[in-house]
Amino acid sequence: MNARLYASRGTAATLALRAAALSLLAAAIHLWVVPDHLEEWWGYGAFFVVLATAQGLYALGLLRWPTRSIFLLGAAGNLAVAILWLVTRTTGVPLLGPHAGGLEGVGVLDLACTLGEVGIVVVLGALAMRGLPTERRIQIAVVLAASSLLFWHLLHLLARSSSH
Repeated sequence: MNARLYASRGTAATLALRAAALSLLAAAIHLWVVPDHLEEWWGYGAFFVVLATAQGLYALGLLRWPTRSIFLLGAAGNLAVAILWLVTRTTGVPLLGPHAGGLEGVGVLDLACTLGEVGIVVVLGALAMRGLPTERRIQIAVVLAASSLLFWHLLHLLARSSSH
């Protein structure tokens, strides 16, 4: 593990392991639902295969290269997935496929997966901000918040345009 980022190795290493475990869990859930999504449309199934692969490889990369950049990449990626889930449940599926513009239902499995992804964001955000001065922490939080709002808004607009 990266000694500079892990001054108090025990806590940070434990958090990284938890984030990796949650990422593997999310990958497994996404793989589990691939057949159902392939039945709906090949593009939906392909999305879940790519997402599961990315989350699984990310977990391995996180444990191999636990750097601030990797933490931020994971936080941003999982936040994007959680926002996409929220948009598909509140506004509609953005742009593509036979269900474009339609609302998805909320299920126990997908809700648990999304909560796990939000947990990943929180843990990785905390790890990314370890040892930073307050000004840098604020900068990171503002950039993540602004990016999240812009991404949500873009997906919202795409979903609304798909429903017409």
